[in-house]
Amino acid sequence: MSSDSLAFWNSQLQSAITVPDYESWPERYRALSQEAARFGAPERIALGEDDMQALWRLPTGRPSHGFIFIHGGYWRAFTAADFAFVAAAAHTADATFYNVDYRLMPGSRMADVVADTTNAVVRAMEDVEHAIIVGHSAGGHLAAEAALRVPQAPAACVAISGLFELAPLVQSFIQEEIALTEEEVTQFSPQDRAAEFRCPVHLVTGGDETVEFKRQSARLYDTIAGLGIRATLHFEPGCTHTAVVAELASEKSALTRRVAALFDPST
Repeated sequence: MSSDSLAFWNSQLQSAITVPDYESWPERYRALSQEAARFGAPERIALGEDDMQALWRLPTGRPSHGFIFIHGGYWRAFTAADFAFVAAAAHTADATFYNVDYRLMPGSRMADVVADTTNAVVRAMEDVEHAIIVGHSAGGHLAAEAALRVPQAPAACVAISGLFELAPLVQSFIQEEIALTEEEVTQFSPQDRAAEFRCPVHLVTGGDETVEFKRQSARLYDTIAGLGIRATLHFEPGCTHTAVVAELASEKSALTRRVAALFDPST
């Protein structure tokens, strides 16, 4: 990998470079999640021997409706608890909130991460009649993977600032941390399997994100829509990559309202 190639892909994919206030966001996520304690304490559902193989259920709305959230962190950081604030969006949707934990790379491989998140979605869907999978960043990738892999299609998949083609990541900073293999790039790039989606796919990126994040969502949208599968694409005004997911902490934000509207069968 040349230094010029590394610098270019880092300028597109590394939030520490592209987001001016990046350093403040982990603490801001935690503060927003502390505020979400008003919704009560979630119940932990164990899904494996590892502590990170777990699903957290919180009754924020109708038990028949499930708002399933998968966090980001380039598959190697954060936990579900860091994004407990998404309960606000589930509450607005009048749906039960399911927050997914999964084993992290590089200690686990992408196949393990995808299996953990898919198993969590399958478990959540056992409890509900109407399930929507929502994910941010790496979680947007995992939401798409889960939507492609679960036996029964969810009502919709919402991928916020997702990564659907993994090949560019091999040229970036994250490769040194998670060491993606050629096989992982091939097997776990949803863009290459777009024809297999069985549910509507709603793609969102921040209006202030890099060209690459916008391109990945726009290309997947074009492919899905071109296949006749229902899809939408929205750029959230004024939002960076780290800020866009925090919109789900507000019960009044435009993003929260759009996701909540998906729980209306007529939408």
